[in-house]
Amino acid sequence: MSFEELFRDFWWLMFPIFGMGMGLLGMISSERRSREVMNVIKSYVDQGKEVPPELLRMAQSDWEAPAQPQQRAPNSNLWSFFTFAAIAAGFSVAWWYVRGELWSISFLVVAVTFGVLAFGALVIAITSRRS
Repeated sequence: MSFEELFRDFWWLMFPIFGMGMGLLGMISSERRSREVMNVIKSYVDQGKEVPPELLRMAQSDWEAPAQPQQRAPNSNLWSFFTFAAIAAGFSVAWWYVRGELWSISFLVVAVTFGVLAFGALVIAITSRRS
């Protein structure tokens, strides 16, 4: 297998590999930042000085998970329903136009998948608690 064949067959792998690399770099930089903050706090404690509250907040924010989840828009599930339904309709129309071709099943699979997602978003929108 030559490099050209390898690249032609697996070019798409560069995207998940890049994403994993960026995630790894983010974890490394976060860990380095936490270590540096802890070293500065340790140096303050060793000198007998009071630790600035900003440093304590930085150390605390590195170790704690967010207290409250982010609030979503009240109608976000309805928007998801309409978006998924529109995509399902688009792929259904595409399948209808090429239904005689051998590869048309791919359009149908995507249409059914987004139809199921639209149905799930509708169920969540109907049953979710309103605040």
